[in-house]
Amino acid sequence: MNYLPERSDLVAGPADALAAMVTNYQCGHCNGQIERLTTDDTTGVMHAFVQHEDSCPVLAGTLPTIPDTFRAIRGQS
Repeated sequence: MNYLPERSDLVAGPADALAAMVTNYQCGHCNGQIERLTTDDTTGVMHAFVQHEDSCPVLAGTLPTIPDTFRAIRGQS
């Protein structure tokens, strides 16, 4: 069985800030980027899936995603 760590963080805010985050997000530790974006048909909640490297400390939950998220919202990769 292949086990890949999975981590989730909730980000909420204005639609334009979320769009910028999805467009510009890049992990500062492994260069992971948004792999896909889905919207829950029932709730309308958007889910962004980031493809991190297996050894990434953000994926493991050792380091937070918030600095990368703020950089993305400001339009910086």
